[in-house]
Amino acid sequence: MINNQNFSTGQDIPLGLSMAMAQNPNALNYFANLSPKQKQSIIDNAHEIRSKAEMKQFVDSMAHNEIPKHNNIF
Repeated sequence: MINNQNFSTGQDIPLGLSMAMAQNPNALNYFANLSPKQKQSIIDNAHEIRSKAEMKQFVDSMAHNEIPKHNNIF
């Protein structure tokens, strides 16, 4: 499971993001191999997600080795 270490802006991984990644090993592996800046971008975008279904879709895109985009923030 992901630990809640802080990244470049000091924000923790949102609970919904960590739970969704725990259910998707490919997404978790993808996230683990990103640069700190890329990880922080995903964390920042995840803070904007308001539903479980949206978070699942966001994380599923990581399982396909894509940096997910939410509301064209990237």
